[in-house]
Amino acid sequence: MWGLSPAGTLVDMTAAGVPRRLGLEVQFDTEPIRGRLYDDSADGRLDRPFSGWLGLLAAIEAARAAHDDKQAGER
Repeated sequence: MWGLSPAGTLVDMTAAGVPRRLGLEVQFDTEPIRGRLYDDSADGRLDRPFSGWLGLLAAIEAARAAHDDKQAGER
């Protein structure tokens, strides 16, 4: 997988290590869908409830931002 850096060049997205494994609970029988995205291995830091498809996308983005913040703190 590849992503764009701020300068617009391609950088390898897998260079940081192994992929993260997230848990996802979804209730499809509600309108809109509801659920939560969590990461048990992140010492409970990520437990994000969501509502709707856009809420799910926001929860995934929050997980990525939390991961980026953790990596920045380790440098």
